[in-house]
Amino acid sequence: MFFYSHVRERVISTEIDKLLSLSAAIGIVLMAMFTAFVLILLPFVVYADGIVPADYPDAQLINDGRDIFFNETFDGNGRTCGTCHPEDNNFTIDVKFIASLPDDDPLFIAERPQPNPLAENFEKPEMMRKLGLILENTNGFDDLENNFTLRSVPHILAMRTSLTPPSNLANDGTSNPPDERTGWSGDGSPSDGESLHGTLRDFVNGAIKQHFTETLNREAGEDFRLPTEYEKDALEAYMLSLGRQQEFDSFNDITLVNKTAERGRLNYMGEGMANGLPCNACHFNGGANTDPDFDFPAGITPPAFESSNRSFAPRVEELIDQPGDIIYGENMPFDDGFGSGSSLFNVPTVIEAADTGPFFHANQIDTVEGMIAFYTSQRHLRNGEVLSPIVGLNGSQLVNIAAFLRVLNADENIRSAIQLLDYAIQLDQYRDKKANARLAKAQIKDAIGVLQAANLHKSDAVPALKQAGHQIKQRKYNKAIDALASIRLMMINR
Repeated sequence: MFFYSHVRERVISTEIDKLLSLSAAIGIVLMAMFTAFVLILLPFVVYADGIVPADYPDAQLINDGRDIFFNETFDGNGRTCGTCHPEDNNFTIDVKFIASLPDDDPLFIAERPQPNPLAENFEKPEMMRKLGLILENTNGFDDLENNFTLRSVPHILAMRTSLTPPSNLANDGTSNPPDERTGWSGDGSPSDGESLHGTLRDFVNGAIKQHFTETLNREAGEDFRLPTEYEKDALEAYMLSLGRQQEFDSFNDITLVNKTAERGRLNYMGEGMANGLPCNACHFNGGANTDPDFDFPAGITPPAFESSNRSFAPRVEELIDQPGDIIYGENMPFDDGFGSGSSLFNVPTVIEAADTGPFFHANQIDTVEGMIAFYTSQRHLRNGEVLSPIVGLNGSQLVNIAAFLRVLNADENIRSAIQLLDYAIQLDQYRDKKANARLAKAQIKDAIGVLQAANLHKSDAVPALKQAGHQIKQRKYNKAIDALASIRLMMINR
């Protein structure tokens, strides 16, 4: 009996082993089939790699441009485009941001110990650290010791709306205007025969030669390399993707909930103005272009009825007692604006003004209120001249307009945060989701800051913004988007 029982157990065991082997074989075959199936399908699955979702127009080009912007040194001194245009500081630098950087940051390349070929005539370190100014050789590199100026770093938001030069009919006094308006004086992009046409796409060539070089010889192929055509395409696409993609709503079609800000809207449009030009004439709907319906006095700019990005000569660089002169110990090198000697400077947008200060091309003024006061006050110049106000508004109206601009800025912060969170929801990679969420939180922080600085919407929008920030931290992106959309309605009636 034991024998037969033992034989039966061996037979059963053998059968079980066969079944297990067969199951394993079937499993291997199924796994192989599944793997083959996945490999066949994989080329057709698109995964985003970057902070812009893959199905967004030009997503690959924009994401590549962002990578180049923040990581490519072009074989130069270690700087990237993001060195002076950091995305978590609204693509500009100020004294507070500069103070947060480590001493070995490429921004401070001129401060490195000898032997340092950039120790002289490349930057003015004291002016950079104390006022946020960068050395520019706007009129060429022939006399580095004497022929330079010091400028602040402009933000690069909403550039898609601010590059259009005036037509010949509206020529504003600039000679040989470039194809597009870039930089503080509207001529920031180099022009060189058939290859460079003064466009945003060409801007990187001039920026690399000025700011990325290893020595003051500035020899391409030795001190840096120039960008490839694809790199220029990608950088242009990325920069154009930043901020507003279209003009703000017509200021005639909105009202602001806060009464001071609403009165500021009307003052901005010219109501209550004693004389001069209304703000809206040069900054149409808060942008960088002129009001196509405004009849400009011929002595200021040709009264051509078009919306284009013109240049003007407010003479802010001639103000007496401006911060640069005080810190420099004497009058700063004169900045002659567009080209050579025109004193013309390009009009920037003001929708983004409140969180991108200080203001003007050499950080002459710190606050939004001070910036408006420049236009509404007498201008005392170095040579003793006293010029009348450009905009005939009083002190109360100045405060009204500042409140108006602050609310507009906060609204744009919120719009941007919503877009960034929408991107985060669509993306596959956690690191890209996290990057968008981080930038959205920075936008919310800015919105809170510009409102709190003037006690605006302290009982509704500000606490709601703080709550939205907490929702982002908890990765409740859809809830945050809904909350942010409702906050915009708390501030502006559209």
